[in-house]
Amino acid sequence: MKDGMSGKDFFALAFGSMIGIGWVISIPAWMAAAGSIGAIIAILVTMLVIIPIGFVYGELTSSLKISGGEYAYTYLAVGKLSAFVCGWFLVLGYLIILPWVAVSVAALTSYLFPSMDAIPLYSLFGSVIYLPHLIVSLIMVTTMVYLNYKGVKQSSKFQNIATWMMIATFFVFIIGGFIAGSNENITQTTSESGLLGGVATAIASILFFMNGFDTIPKARNEAGSNMNKANLGKAIVGTIIAGSLLYSVIVLASSFIMPADELVNLGELPLVSAFEAATGSKFLTVIIVFGVLLGVITTFNGFLFAGSRLVQSFSEAGFLPKVLSKEDQDNKTPKNALIFMFIITVFGIFLGQGILAPFIVMGGISFLIAWFFMSLSSVQLYKKKPNMHRPYSPPGGIITSYIATFFSGILTLLMVIPGTPISLHGIEYILFVIWLIIGIAIYASYSRNRIDFKGEVE
Repeated sequence: MKDGMSGKDFFALAFGSMIGIGWVISIPAWMAAAGSIGAIIAILVTMLVIIPIGFVYGELTSSLKISGGEYAYTYLAVGKLSAFVCGWFLVLGYLIILPWVAVSVAALTSYLFPSMDAIPLYSLFGSVIYLPHLIVSLIMVTTMVYLNYKGVKQSSKFQNIATWMMIATFFVFIIGGFIAGSNENITQTTSESGLLGGVATAIASILFFMNGFDTIPKARNEAGSNMNKANLGKAIVGTIIAGSLLYSVIVLASSFIMPADELVNLGELPLVSAFEAATGSKFLTVIIVFGVLLGVITTFNGFLFAGSRLVQSFSEAGFLPKVLSKEDQDNKTPKNALIFMFIITVFGIFLGQGILAPFIVMGGISFLIAWFFMSLSSVQLYKKKPNMHRPYSPPGGIITSYIATFFSGILTLLMVIPGTPISLHGIEYILFVIWLIIGIAIYASYSRNRIDFKGEVE
């Protein structure tokens, strides 16, 4: 009998978390910015930038059996303050993503059932909150929290089934796009402003659709006792490569369906609308929307799974109130952390997309900060523990770790420095500073606590 998660389970967790609603919304924008060929180049360049970071994640996750993921590895390798910064911003990232995804589920469902856009309750920042939307979002959130509460077996089984069903719908889109479309629609292969400028603009957006692989470290302790720990690294890097190749093929199929300058003007779900126009099939379009819906739900499930374990271990380490570390004795799941994330998510649902939108970029910088500290931790561990057993040993050794540190550090700086293609903007800088100040206050309150991570070096 399987006693924990397998390599396939970890891949489904990460891949399902990476591929959500973004592809149907953002791929037309990538194509408009860089052209069809330029967008594919941008995706592949982004993949090459992220792969060294994935190597680092695979190496540390397979080597260190410590609960907490990135911030725990950072504590072991770099120190307490760096660990807190890493974990504090990761907590922010998960708390932002969950309500945003929950609201997106309702928006997608309303595409299938337009009658849901009824019974308006109130409006916040230009976003109308409809009662049916609230009900759908709350049902989805409650169901996912319940599955995660009941144990890893239930949530990972759902993630596996939903992820493979989602992948099947991608084949429907890709095959349908090539058959119903025409290569005559490929009218813009590169950006009118030049290849390099268009590719750079597209990369700035693509970066935020490449996370998901970083859910694996938080779930590391759920691995089966007989699983080859090198498979953790393979699942992480495999997710980055598979996701990038999938995005690239979708761009190519989309360029057959409709010219990029027309795609970008087709409303909230441009690829779905273009697919329906090209194929003339409502049935196939419903299948695509169902696949997108599955992608959004697997994203929610993956980040809830990882985020609840992050909050629990962050609390166990003494950085948050101990009450959040309580585990359900029967199901062995982070009970109070799940309740906490449920409350935050429900609160976000009632705020609506209008208020949540500025927070999304904050989620991006949160994950970049974690990537940087993971890369730096790998460098430090090569120096402190050169003979440490590494079940997944990436090519290049410490050189790869230095490359990952450079890339993640540069990307983080580009978000903080004003005027870059991916920099924060007005309200986002304010939110960043507020979260930083709250973090300083919490660190001052809890920094004297003794840190006690559960786990060991493999």
